[in-house]
Amino acid sequence: MTKEEAKLWLEVGKLVADIATPIVVAILGTLLLRRIESVKAAVADQSEFHKKWAEQFFECCQEFMRALERELALLIILGELKNPNDKFGTELQVEASHLHPTLSELELRIRRSVVFAPHTGSAATSAAKECIALTGALVTSRKGNLDEIIDKMNKFNAASRIAHAEMLGIDTARQGN
Repeated sequence: MTKEEAKLWLEVGKLVADIATPIVVAILGTLLLRRIESVKAAVADQSEFHKKWAEQFFECCQEFMRALERELALLIILGELKNPNDKFGTELQVEASHLHPTLSELELRIRRSVVFAPHTGSAATSAAKECIALTGALVTSRKGNLDEIIDKMNKFNAASRIAHAEMLGIDTARQGN
């Protein structure tokens, strides 16, 4: 091969490289873009899954608090009645007795839901159990400290908020808990 032929082949090689480089870059770019879109779609699906679980957890915690507040209100009213065994008192007792199994069911739902808050969920579960135990003791013995129960309810609310944030992937340390 002569020098001129070598130069000619070198020029052809440069020409092919000049033409092929943008094509290769375009193909690689398209493949990369498709992969990025696929990953984005997977992340969005996973995020939606966690949002739905977090929403269900939040709603369950709200139901738990409403049922607990209702049961405590009924117990307070019953404690203030002159005759808790009259017709009105009996109706309140029946309603209160129906709320306690509801609380247990909601507490079970909370325990099941915190699987997606593995670091902070146990605090919410423990606080819910404590609320039920203290309220149950108030029901059975007719003695208890309402302020202590309210304190446990506040702890449950705080723990639930942190567990909910973990489910959503929100860093509560930056928010000052």
